[in-house]
Amino acid sequence: MMLRPLALAALLLLGATAPAAVAQTAQRQWFEGGPTPLRYEIAVTPNAEAATFTGEARITIESAEPLPAVTMNALGLTVRRATIDNAPVQFATDEAAQTLTLTPRRPLRPGRHTIRVIYSGVIQDEAYGLFRVSYQDGGETKRMLATQFEPGDARRLAPMWDQPNRRAVFSMTVTAPSDQMVVSNMPVQRAQRLSGGLTRTRFADTPSMPSYLLFLAVGDFERITTNVDGVELGVVVRRGQAHRAHEAMRAGEQSLRYFTEYFGIRYPLPKLDMIGVPGAGGFGAMENWGAILYFDQYLLVDEHSSAAERQTVFRIVAHEIAHQWFGNLVTMMWWDDLWLNEGFASWMAAKAVEAVHPDWQPWLGQLAGGTATAMALDAREGTHPVVQTVNTIDEANLAFDTITYQKGLAVIRMLEAYVGEEDFRQGVRDYLNAHLYGNAQTEELWSAIQAASGEPVLDIARSFTRQPGFPLLSAEATCRRGQNAAGVSVTQRRFAMDEVSRTGERWTVPVVTRSLSGAPVRTVMPAHAQVKIIELEGACGGYVVNAGQSGFFRVLYDPANFGRLTQNFGQLETADQLGLLLDYWEFGRSGDAPFTDYLDLVNVLPADADPVIVMDTAASMTALADYARGRPSEPAVRAYGRRVLRPHFERVGWMPRADESSNVALMRAALIAALGELGDEAVIAEARRRARAPESEGALPAAIRAAVLGVYAQHATTQDYEALLGRARAATDFVEQRRLWRQLAAADDQALARRTLQLTLGEEIPRQLRTQVIAVVAASHPRLAWDFLVANRTAIEQYLDPLQRLEYPPGIAQQSSDPAIATELEAYAQNFPEGARPTVAAAAGAIRLRAQTIRDRMPAVERWIAAHNRNSRGGRAR
Repeated sequence: MMLRPLALAALLLLGATAPAAVAQTAQRQWFEGGPTPLRYEIAVTPNAEAATFTGEARITIESAEPLPAVTMNALGLTVRRATIDNAPVQFATDEAAQTLTLTPRRPLRPGRHTIRVIYSGVIQDEAYGLFRVSYQDGGETKRMLATQFEPGDARRLAPMWDQPNRRAVFSMTVTAPSDQMVVSNMPVQRAQRLSGGLTRTRFADTPSMPSYLLFLAVGDFERITTNVDGVELGVVVRRGQAHRAHEAMRAGEQSLRYFTEYFGIRYPLPKLDMIGVPGAGGFGAMENWGAILYFDQYLLVDEHSSAAERQTVFRIVAHEIAHQWFGNLVTMMWWDDLWLNEGFASWMAAKAVEAVHPDWQPWLGQLAGGTATAMALDAREGTHPVVQTVNTIDEANLAFDTITYQKGLAVIRMLEAYVGEEDFRQGVRDYLNAHLYGNAQTEELWSAIQAASGEPVLDIARSFTRQPGFPLLSAEATCRRGQNAAGVSVTQRRFAMDEVSRTGERWTVPVVTRSLSGAPVRTVMPAHAQVKIIELEGACGGYVVNAGQSGFFRVLYDPANFGRLTQNFGQLETADQLGLLLDYWEFGRSGDAPFTDYLDLVNVLPADADPVIVMDTAASMTALADYARGRPSEPAVRAYGRRVLRPHFERVGWMPRADESSNVALMRAALIAALGELGDEAVIAEARRRARAPESEGALPAAIRAAVLGVYAQHATTQDYEALLGRARAATDFVEQRRLWRQLAAADDQALARRTLQLTLGEEIPRQLRTQVIAVVAASHPRLAWDFLVANRTAIEQYLDPLQRLEYPPGIAQQSSDPAIATELEAYAQNFPEGARPTVAAAAGAIRLRAQTIRDRMPAVERWIAAHNRNSRGGRAR
């Protein structure tokens, strides 16, 4: 499941006597022992208007022991009748425990039994369980239904053993209006017309699978298909939108072929549908086996879609299709190994991008985006190990985070680079083949890769996945007189942004070191080693540790070598240029090196620097300006940022070129946005001209449309705001509504921002977008948005699913640099469950860290910028 698609450089305890009861295993709320579910036959009749459904579940179970009672998961269901082997039984639901217990007159004998439950349930208005989505079609309000069950909401559709290691076969039957399409995991087996304009549709049996992968959708859909080596690949979208689905179809076809070849295992189902629904939730897409759910903005593209949006569609399609093997065909045993699903699928998606679109340079983008974000989080309070303890469904919900996805991806990337691509792939294939249609744990993957490669994978993997944080390697070369070779001494400690994180963890670290003139040297630094000496030819002329930047660690160089790398910056490999910039930006914030070291690197950026490096630099310049907000130095800091970025923008200009790469288009858009944020008057004026121009002039091609409208909205006058508001009100397509309402929320003018916040309490903004609009306002007006959230807590929580109610307030608060808001957040969240405390601590820590950075680091930055601005006015070249 994709929870937070990342932009580049961005930003239950159940005790019971019966063996079927949930076991208390270190407080873990799961079923251990008891009967084994073999088959579910679930029939539902939903009523979208009434937001209710009726259901019948027939469940085949097998037990090796007598059963005095049978307990399974159920939540929000009203049970009407229940039988076991056709005999009526007593039943009792426990909403707090999320269980249904059936008690027969006498204990069930060992063997197979059939349970039958008649019940009714509720259709949700937020994206969990069986939920409904409202949308406009030609002035008419229509509704469609879809499901989202991960991690623990299948129990809202039917009683079942709702945990990943209780795999079973599912047979799904749905009674729905005849003029609507019904989609599930498998192809339709039989459709029977009924009276009253209804059709009963039965689907073929699924393979054995966990309950969270079950899927159902009902709506006014249309479907396009293609055949991919015997698999029917389909895209299912609301009627009239199929023309926007062809790019996703191509991405699906390319990904399906790539993964089939990589894993050496055919996709095992007869069809794979990708279903798009309008709206938004706490996730972007969900990998239901044979029926992947997407919100429209992650599946559909149109004439206004930017290069960033098109790249996002491919990445998310690839991520979800990778899950069809890694997660669906083989599933983690329990949610503490969630990363095994999500980190691996994220890594495989990048592999697919590299294979199909190498010009996108996915690993560079990943380094500056997801990996950098994960490292920032992993260096401060509130982080957790990749493999973390998960005892409850609430804790499982909170585990879908950046560490799980992005650190998980980065660790896999590091291990693949260490053992080699072919040995790594063989290990993955061995792992999958050993656990087909079953469950596995992290250690089994590492063991398979270690066996295939003969390398100490387990030691490295355990040290990076079973403890929080990551290492800072300090490197210093000892040059011998008259020789260019040197011994590079490497030591390690945990990299920390705060005192809480200054702890004593150590890692087994694979290291690739290279001199500027020599070949790479590969070695492993053991966790127990106080120092590692790496003999390196040519090191006295400059060297790079973590050459190629596949390692999940940062590197601090001795001053002499840092000077050589700065002097020879243009000779470094692009990845190493980016790695040096990222490391020293973070060192500037942590105090491990002067912030001015980073500025020295920016000063030597090549005129033709890679687009990813330019985009990362643009993000850093706007971050510095944000640090300077309200300080006397703010005009000078903004002027410096404009001076750094202007030459790169002048190189690419406003209009896209036919032969340019997708990343150049991304860079142009990022530069327009950054220069607008930094107050470049020429860019702001041109953005206004283009935004106000008639569509017929072609002033807003898709490549720059979002960036231009973003600058226009940020600097909006009251008249501009009214024009944007009119566009947003007139939009009927949800993807376009999302773009426009989010742009409207970016206004710098506080009165306009306050007006936008008030609109979120009414009906004009689509329900699913209201919290997104508040979040955009928070980026520019954190105090205003936070106070609004606190004042309207009850109203806003209605727009959030249970997970978002815990994650959303910290996300709003952490946009601030005001320590008072950190204290207010802690008070706001005092009744949050235990599992949510790290999220709150991380947000509060981020606020205080930003305040500390401004207080302790900005004075030196301001002095450096003042001196270099004077030099610039004196005519010196930068």
